[in-house]
Amino acid sequence: MQQPATRPSPPPFASPAEALAFVDGLRQTMAELRSVLIEETALVRAARIKAARPFELRKTELSHRYLADLTRLKLHGAALRAHAGSALAGIEVEHEALQEALQVNLAVLATAHAVAEGIIRHVSQTVQARRAPAGYGANGRAHAPAPHAAAPVAVVRSL
Repeated sequence: MQQPATRPSPPPFASPAEALAFVDGLRQTMAELRSVLIEETALVRAARIKAARPFELRKTELSHRYLADLTRLKLHGAALRAHAGSALAGIEVEHEALQEALQVNLAVLATAHAVAEGIIRHVSQTVQARRAPAGYGANGRAHAPAPHAAAPVAVVRSL
């Protein structure tokens, strides 16, 4: 049995310049990710799903970079504070702004998903209702459609 490959631990900060460059990179990543989230949210709210699709790849890439930076920040936080403590002051505020944008984005995406699912369910139920017999049986009850009478509904995923 093979064991999963482990990623090497990120290196500690060797100098104040490297620590400052890391903080600047983290800020840039957070700003870009927040911008992508805001743009994607606006497009999804406007029901322009197809226009929002290109943001998915960029959002994934920035999220991976952001998580890698957070891992390095957690592992070497003491060294980072020693080398670039003053530069870390605004990171928390920027992190909170990113979290707010992420929460709004997730809520909008969940709403869009629920609406789409509701539409598909309604169409399926309408199609099935039209295929159901409209008569009554000898016992005075409506006939239930046979289980094999249910027809599949095809969904085209490309918009």
